[in-house]
Amino acid sequence: MRVLASLDRWADVPARLVCYAGFGLFPALILVGLYEVVARYAFNAPTIWAFDITFMVHGALFMLTGAYGLQKNVHVRIDVLSSRLPMAVQHLANILSYVFLFIPAIWIVGDAAFRRSYSAFVTGEVELVSAWAPIVWPFYTALAVGLLALWLQACIETVRHGAGVLAARHGATGGEE
Repeated sequence: MRVLASLDRWADVPARLVCYAGFGLFPALILVGLYEVVARYAFNAPTIWAFDITFMVHGALFMLTGAYGLQKNVHVRIDVLSSRLPMAVQHLANILSYVFLFIPAIWIVGDAAFRRSYSAFVTGEVELVSAWAPIVWPFYTALAVGLLALWLQACIETVRHGAGVLAARHGATGGEE
């Protein structure tokens, strides 16, 4: 299981970067929101950039922490039925869900995100629905990196559940839950 622990450390690099950057980004987002509210309602002078900054930074922060959430098992699950099954069956159900649903879906969306990011970088694409028209490749790249980390963590979790099946069949606890 040392290999899984090592891979876990690599998979949570984006989340750690977000955590460290978040010390500056979250207060900055609060200040952007505060500035926009004061400018709009106190001076009747709304900004053209506050909305774009807010949705891009929040979206990037959200996507870059997905792998960390999966690693720490904090994603929302509906396990009313599966929690009553034996551990080996729970692990097997998780493996099947990851292999046939989650991993392929994240791969498809992540591939599209990387392609879109590259295309936006090469063409200098800007946000067309914004009066400010910021470049979008940094935002798309953050989404793509977050999806890649999530895909990697899903692969790690699949292997972890495989080890859990083996451990449960041999009378062990079945791994971390």
